[in-house]
Amino acid sequence: MRKSVNRPPTPESDAVEDQQQEPTLQEMLSIKLIESGEKERLMELLRERLIECGWKDEMKSLCRAYVKKKGRNNVTVDDLVHVITPKGRASVPNPVKAELLQRIRTFLMSAAL
Repeated sequence: MRKSVNRPPTPESDAVEDQQQEPTLQEMLSIKLIESGEKERLMELLRERLIECGWKDEMKSLCRAYVKKKGRNNVTVDDLVHVITPKGRASVPNPVKAELLQRIRTFLMSAAL
C-alpha cells in the first residue's frame, strides 16, 4: 500500500478561497443598506409606489384568475410564486424603477462606497 502524498494546495484553489472570503461590491452595498436602515425605507417606498400605480391590485387579480383557472384545491403558494413572479417583475412601471435606482445612487454617494 502506498501512503498518500501531502501536496501544497494549487494556486487555483487558493484563488477560489480568496474570492469566497472577500465580499463583493453587491454584498458590501447590501450590508450598508441593512445597517443604515435604508433598505427598509426603500422597501416601504417601493410598496407605496406599487400600490399607488395599481400594480398590487393587478397582481392580486392575476393570482385570483390563476387560482380560478386551476381550481382552489389544486394550487399551492409555490405555484403562484412561480407563475406570477416573472409577470410581476416585468410589469413594475419604469418610473418606479427609476425612482428606486436614483435613491440607491444617492445612498451610494452619501455612503462613499
